[in-house]
Amino acid sequence: MIDAWLTLSLPYMVFAVAGFYTATAAFLFWLSFGRLTRRWMLSFNGAIAELFSAIMVIFGIQIGFVASDIWDRNRRASAAVETESASLTMLNALASASGLPADGIRQAIRVYVMAVTGKEWPSMAASGMGAPEAEDALGGLLRTVAATQHNSGDASAKFDALLLDMALKVQAARADRLVLSAPYSESIKWACVLILALTGQISIAMLHLDRPRPHLAAMVIFTSSLVLIIVLIAANEGPFQPPLAISSDPIARVLELLPKQSGEPPAPAPPSKAI
Repeated sequence: MIDAWLTLSLPYMVFAVAGFYTATAAFLFWLSFGRLTRRWMLSFNGAIAELFSAIMVIFGIQIGFVASDIWDRNRRASAAVETESASLTMLNALASASGLPADGIRQAIRVYVMAVTGKEWPSMAASGMGAPEAEDALGGLLRTVAATQHNSGDASAKFDALLLDMALKVQAARADRLVLSAPYSESIKWACVLILALTGQISIAMLHLDRPRPHLAAMVIFTSSLVLIIVLIAANEGPFQPPLAISSDPIARVLELLPKQSGEPPAPAPPSKAI
């Protein structure tokens, strides 16, 4: 259930969190001041503020751990995408400077970039997995680079190792990207966060059993803050999954460096996301 919530679009995610905690706040208000339950709830009167403080300390530590994990994964995913883009750019530059026929390498780069942006990014967004088309295109790129070599006595033969090394860096960056895109459930951590948030609402209710208006004001302020911070962190749970996903624009921009082919269709628009 938590995994399904984490993949909702941003408006639905906000609606789900806000709806749940608004409902619990309304229930606690009714429980505290309803005719049928008022006398029973007053029997709990006398709770001290340290109750709320202790719960919030635990909540802050837990949500800090979750946020730290998420930010770290997003940072590493962004770095992997930038490394992949930079390696492709450098591979194209080395191919041009090597003195070898570079058309084959450029075409292999073009096929790979289009497979990644057109096939692999939607696949990562949907399932967290790579696309076979991108795997095949990467294999074709490696084979093309390995087959494009100088004669052994040529003074420019040093470029051969550089070209192959750069192609292997593309492969390594893609592997890092797919590892970070793979489904990775944080359900238990998120369950702890959501339960502690509910416990915080209960402690607010326990501290404001005397008058309804202070109870209502405290609950609205606390619940609003709760919804904001939970949605902000949850929206970034998956680096390449909705509601927010890292853009493939850095890789797609490599196509702009390659010579245009006659009749070449425009590059597919990558599923974008602000990072």
